[in-house]
Amino acid sequence: MKIFQHLYLRLALATGLLFIVVGGVLIGISTRTSELYALETTQRINRDIALHAAEDMPLIGPTGVNEVALKELAHHVMFINPIVEVYLLDIDGRILSHALPKGTVLRQQVDMAPLKRFMRDSSKLPIFADDPRSSTDSKIFSVSPILDDAGDVSAYLYTVLNGKDYDGIQQSLANSYNLQTGVATIAAALCFAMIGGLLLFFLLTRRLRRLASAVSRYREDSYTGAIDIDSQQSTKDEVGLLGAAITDMSERIEQQFDAQTEIDRNRRELIANVSHDLRTPVSSVQGFLETLMVKDLDASAQKDYIRTAHKHALRLNELIGELFELSTLESGNVEPQWENFPVMELIQDIVLDHEVSARERGITLTTEAANESLQVRADIAMIHRLLENLIHNALRHTPEGGAITVRVTDDAQRVQVQVSDNGDGIASQDIPRIFDRFYQRDTDSTSDSAMGGTGLGLAIVKRIVDLHRSQIAVRSEDSHGTEFSFWLPQPAR
Repeated sequence: MKIFQHLYLRLALATGLLFIVVGGVLIGISTRTSELYALETTQRINRDIALHAAEDMPLIGPTGVNEVALKELAHHVMFINPIVEVYLLDIDGRILSHALPKGTVLRQQVDMAPLKRFMRDSSKLPIFADDPRSSTDSKIFSVSPILDDAGDVSAYLYTVLNGKDYDGIQQSLANSYNLQTGVATIAAALCFAMIGGLLLFFLLTRRLRRLASAVSRYREDSYTGAIDIDSQQSTKDEVGLLGAAITDMSERIEQQFDAQTEIDRNRRELIANVSHDLRTPVSSVQGFLETLMVKDLDASAQKDYIRTAHKHALRLNELIGELFELSTLESGNVEPQWENFPVMELIQDIVLDHEVSARERGITLTTEAANESLQVRADIAMIHRLLENLIHNALRHTPEGGAITVRVTDDAQRVQVQVSDNGDGIASQDIPRIFDRFYQRDTDSTSDSAMGGTGLGLAIVKRIVDLHRSQIAVRSEDSHGTEFSFWLPQPAR
């Protein structure tokens, strides 16, 4: 049934059944305990009744049982206490005589084991023995040995303390006002406790219901947005911790969803940019080759066509290489191979590689360092690639007669590398996007067109800096040059 799908209703049902069972058990235990207590009290009060009765009258005479004395004793005892029944037993427990009406005694013998235990130690009461007037029941009793002239046990006086009259009185008391009041009081207390428990469960599960409602709304909203948990859920108990965890989980899902959306957008943009950038050199190479195939050109024209096609093929190869490099760096499977090396030696090697190109374009390429022997701890291949890209980028945007400087400074724990130029500079609105893939600034610089670019160089630089757990800073003014700087750690001393 759907009604029992609710946690509170299941708890209420379980609690109600538990209280009914516990209440029945408590009433049963209470009734039985009261009964045993009453029997123990009766047996303790009348523990010596058989002893005193046996001392008062001679129950065994020279000819056997003194029936007159026994009947007189039974009459005397029952007059004082109507629920007591008197029996005379031999040493084996057989009933020798009694003063009860004929046909009311159903047993001919009584088990002597409980009687002997009573005479040996009567501290642990109640003790039950056979009821002569029933073939199955047992009753509390008192017993005393009867001694002959020689001092030997010749018989036992056995008194049943809660005889048939007691059974009738007990049965009539089952419907007594006091007993009914006691049972009603217990039942009322249990009902009150059950109502209190149900109310407590209602209050405790209210926050769970609110939490479930918030999660249901979250599901209905196709798992978008963050789960709005009531401020009352902010307590530090288990429900509060669960609510905080669910809120955190929904926020993480939202962040991951946004990140995935951004990744998808970047992927589509990347595919579009790659398609565009690959199509241009491929189309150029294809066009020049087709021209060479269908036209008769002189040697000079053929050489120009081949040179141009080769230039576009080199650009295509560079683009594919940088795409592969960037995808490898962004795969998450690449970690720097940390080693110690002198950073100025690496910088001077890279500057030397670009010196001819810079000289041809009238650009001064220099290095500055307060300490030529500065060591850094980094991946030498990645840093080599990073510096190549920064210097190549500076050459693209520095006009003829300009200057590029690679400067190295240090503090106690880090080495700062700066690559600065006095070229085109970067407009302030363009700075946030220069590290995006395929982003190329609109520029009229002839140097830019001469050097070419894929729009991936600075994206590769940013990824290498991130892998070294560092940051790259940019300072630039439009038409007044640009400075890129980043930090590398020094080896531990």
